[in-house]
Amino acid sequence: MLKDYLEKLKAEKKKEERKDTAKKVGAGLAIGTAIGAAAGVLLAPKSGKETREDIKNKAKEVIEEGKELIEESKEVISEKLEQIKGKKEAAGEAVEDIIEDAKSVIEEKTGKTAKTVQAE
Repeated sequence: MLKDYLEKLKAEKKKEERKDTAKKVGAGLAIGTAIGAAAGVLLAPKSGKETREDIKNKAKEVIEEGKELIEESKEVISEKLEQIKGKKEAAGEAVEDIIEDAKSVIEEKTGKTAKTVQAE
């Protein structure tokens, strides 16, 4: 029972690590795209006024993307906290089950209840 639980936790941890890696790659891709777009704007053969307008528009886009990324990060953090709380509760329940199983084994082997063993 405990072995299965630990294997399940290990599999969930690997899954979370893969998700985190994918998110990091996505964030890197977004940042690279923004940098590439900014470089393209700055190197384009346009007038100063047009270039400034393009930079202003790109800056607004980058700010909006940053806000979206922050909101997504908040959601991910909230989800992780909920998962951690669930795992904590599951671990506590597993420990309680193990304790109850141990008490049962003691009772079977000794013919005494756990309360009697504690009193002695």
